[in-house]
Amino acid sequence: MVKRLTNPLSNRPPPLGNLLAAASRTLAAELDAGIAAAGFADLRAAHAPIFQVIDPAGSRMTELAARTGMTKQAMGELVRHLEKHGYVALTPDEADRRARLVHLTDSGWAVVDAGLGVVGKFDELLDRALGSDNVTQLRNTLLAIIGGTGSSHIGDHRESTDVMITGGS
Repeated sequence: MVKRLTNPLSNRPPPLGNLLAAASRTLAAELDAGIAAAGFADLRAAHAPIFQVIDPAGSRMTELAARTGMTKQAMGELVRHLEKHGYVALTPDEADRRARLVHLTDSGWAVVDAGLGVVGKFDELLDRALGSDNVTQLRNTLLAIIGGTGSSHIGDHRESTDVMITGGS
């Protein structure tokens, strides 16, 4: 067996998966810092998907899990944390009394507003650094990559998300 003296990947550009993961961690850190600065230090970027996909009229936990690509158990843990801290409330589902709906509280809507502000600032930073045309192209490229894998959970629930974001408390 011949041992190599150099890394065979050293002459290649960084793998796209590594770059995408690093970009995701960067955005998550910005979101964590911005949300904490807005007074929500008990939240992390891991909670963001719930706020993005919850229906204004409430959603079942199984729906939230499916929309975010999480397990029901993981969703249950996140929802319990959010309920404990007053960001969501659980109520019986009128259509099926055995099920419960997760609703945003006024505090939950405040988190949505703060999160939109943080994401908006991050988008502005990218626009300044890369130019808005390049950011638009990046967004379209990422959507094409995600859509091409057949495993996207992004945008699966855009209609309700748009209503939620423009809705009030």
